[in-house]
Amino acid sequence: MLYTFVMSKQKITPQTFEKAKFYNPKDMGIAYICALVAPYVISLLLFLVCQLVISSGVPKDDVYANVAYIIFAAICSPAALAIMFFAFNKVKKVEFSAAKVKFKLSTLNLIVCFAVSLISVFGLMYLIGGVDYLLQQWGYDLQQISLPMDNFGWLVLALILMAALPAIFEELVFRGMILNGLRKGMSDVCALIFSSLMFALIHGSIQQFIYPFLLGLVLGWLAMRTGSTFTSMLVHFLNNAIVLIINYFSVRHGLDMTVAYTNAWVWVVAVVVALVAGALLFVIEKFYFKGKNQDEQPQEEQPEQAKPKKQKTQPASIKNMPLSFWISIGVAVVLCIIGSALGFMPAA
Repeated sequence: MLYTFVMSKQKITPQTFEKAKFYNPKDMGIAYICALVAPYVISLLLFLVCQLVISSGVPKDDVYANVAYIIFAAICSPAALAIMFFAFNKVKKVEFSAAKVKFKLSTLNLIVCFAVSLISVFGLMYLIGGVDYLLQQWGYDLQQISLPMDNFGWLVLALILMAALPAIFEELVFRGMILNGLRKGMSDVCALIFSSLMFALIHGSIQQFIYPFLLGLVLGWLAMRTGSTFTSMLVHFLNNAIVLIINYFSVRHGLDMTVAYTNAWVWVVAVVVALVAGALLFVIEKFYFKGKNQDEQPQEEQPEQAKPKKQKTQPASIKNMPLSFWISIGVAVVLCIIGSALGFMPAA
């Protein structure tokens, strides 16, 4: 028996997916968890490589004092955040424009960025130095990754690895993604505070908490007021660069930059300088930005036929944030506590 199969010709059209133009606040908890985990994964891989080298007979001290290790350790976090950012956008199908990296800025905005950088660095330098001094007195080990600073070539490399890369990718994640995403689910003030808190916690220690939190407030404020994450990148880079350049000249010319925090007047000066810095930033906010955001929060576009006659919108509130958001912050707090506790433990 002969069976004849007849297939109907149907035109198959590829299904297209339109990328989102802004970040969903419900995804920010997942994004933050990824930002927390990614650097640990990269650092673990580096640690395993070092263990393999040590097991081959190379002394442990030589491995961790090697310049190659220091360079790879410096780029672990920026590289992890870069991978996380682009992978998240790929999976969630979000346009890069959602991060609001706008390079066209007015000359006045650029001047303000330079001014804010100087104010934030020199305004908080002595106060943060005092906090580090207290931590050392309490037995905390101030561990920092540092490159040699005995020639100009090392300074250039340090500016790339420890100023430019962190500024670009940390700002893409925390101001471009998380801040803009949170602004869709809560007020601008709450989004600014929470994004700064998340930025501080990801540094993983009590030593690296106060300054990143205060700097995060400044960077987020600039990003909202100028409507561009590029301004926060610029200020972030300048802050890191100023510190590196000061360190370079102090090493090259033997300058003694230590401050005697045993003197009570030094603490008074540190607090007064910090308050003056805050006052200057308030003046910029009051008379230059005048409290107005220069960006527009895009709304999700819907066809007119699909729009209901009476659309009830839920007001922005932190109560609307999903459980994953609060879990991510809880995990970050735990990791920060563990990192701080390890800093107080004596070295083996």
